[in-house]
Amino acid sequence: MRLSDIKKKVLSWRRNDEASVEPLIDSGELFRPAVILCVLIIAIVMTALLVIQAAYDYRRLFNDHQVLVHQWDELQVEWGQLLLEQSTWGGHSRIESEAESRIGMRAPEPSDIEIVRDEQ
Repeated sequence: MRLSDIKKKVLSWRRNDEASVEPLIDSGELFRPAVILCVLIIAIVMTALLVIQAAYDYRRLFNDHQVLVHQWDELQVEWGQLLLEQSTWGGHSRIESEAESRIGMRAPEPSDIEIVRDEQ
């Protein structure tokens, strides 16, 4: 409703000078802005809830990531220890001592060694 329409209504009200007062704005004109306002309020509330949910998900995923990084570090340490243990168990001196003690193997004397050459 325009300003000129409102002025006309006010002037007609003053002229009629009746006991019944005609409203300046009818209820139909107030309904649309009220609906728009309600929709905007609902949209703002929904957006705020989604922001809260996103922040919660981020914090939860960050904590999960930190746990996984800590587990990765522990596994790296354990892997290093296993590699060290493997090199210890597979060392030449260890194999030689086990061969001597378990199955009685010994290193041959230099006089017992024969070199065979492939001559064509």
